[in-house]
Amino acid sequence: MRAKSFFLIFQQKTTMKNLLLSCLSLLLPILATAQQTGPELISAAIKYHDPEGNWPQTQATFLFVDTRPGKEDRAATLYLNNPEGILCFMREQDGRQVTRHVVHEECSYDIDGHPPTAAATGQYQLNHKRTLMLRNYYLYLWGLPMKLTDAGTIVDDKIYQKEFNGRQTLAARVTYDAGVGNDIWYFYFDPATYEMVGYQFFHDEAKGDGEYILLSGMVAVNGMKIPQSRTWYTNPDSTLLGTDNLVAIKPLAHKH
Repeated sequence: MRAKSFFLIFQQKTTMKNLLLSCLSLLLPILATAQQTGPELISAAIKYHDPEGNWPQTQATFLFVDTRPGKEDRAATLYLNNPEGILCFMREQDGRQVTRHVVHEECSYDIDGHPPTAAATGQYQLNHKRTLMLRNYYLYLWGLPMKLTDAGTIVDDKIYQKEFNGRQTLAARVTYDAGVGNDIWYFYFDPATYEMVGYQFFHDEAKGDGEYILLSGMVAVNGMKIPQSRTWYTNPDSTLLGTDNLVAIKPLAHKH
């Protein structure tokens, strides 16, 4: 009887010990970040995704396929030369290869390798404003979280502990100087690894408008870890908007 009682007591203590260890292992990442600031959280995330600081020197060709509900998939190719400030974006439209070239802030265009006609220029919105918008879209989203150190980015000092897509995360709240952007963004990170798992933006946070983006998969390139898929939903009702898929990364094919 004594042996049985001793065994039960030992078993209870062992179970309690294991429970405490499990709880501690869950709490440690949060406790470790309790004294961090928002900028330090971003720094930790960049260290996870780009430990060698290679993003500014990235030269690569990105192949995308974008899906939208009720629409045909769209393939696109991005030629990126960060050191020289060059980005070229090519998408097949109406059976034609429409390419936008950006060198710093200067834009030019071709369709199937030839200068576009005036009619094609209007048809495909080949203008400076639209082209720089697309340039900024791809540089910003596919360069995250590294792009969160760009000039004009304002990261709250506070770190937010938020549930995002059913998981506990550490979040950084980001706003921008007036000349950069007007939306309010939250970036969500795994508490243990600092992997970026998603982000969300609001035009008006009090109204809860805007969209949220779930990240999945990971592509290794030039010492970096880049999320492979971005799936977009509306904030108010979680309506699916589409998914941006990075299907391959190749050495840069110079195209400018």
